[in-house]
Amino acid sequence: MSTIIMMFILPLGIAVYFWDRRNYAQNLQVFRDYSMLMRHADFSENEKMDRIDEMFYQNGYTRIERTAVRLVVEKKHFNIGVLFIAVGALTYFGLFLYLLYYRFFLKPRRLVVDLNGEEIVREEKN
Repeated sequence: MSTIIMMFILPLGIAVYFWDRRNYAQNLQVFRDYSMLMRHADFSENEKMDRIDEMFYQNGYTRIERTAVRLVVEKKHFNIGVLFIAVGALTYFGLFLYLLYYRFFLKPRRLVVDLNGEEIVREEKN
């Protein structure tokens, strides 16, 4: 039974990996749209940042820096597709290696929200 599962977990992991990449880009666009809505809303700068900060908090991001018009948040992105690929290719060693990779080597994705900038939400390289 486990051999059959292991046979299908690698192709499933590849499919989920590409689906997750597309989904991340769509979520980033949702963040941009919401931030653009807040930029043009009739709130004070502090209220706008509070709402944008709350949106990122609800989505699991950690605040790194915050000013009146700038917000920096980050989050480690757990990708189940990469986990399935590692398990499918290396069986249980793949699980162990992915957990080590996630814990020690994976850098969090950092997003910068700048209400006065040209690009309101951008991804910053670590």
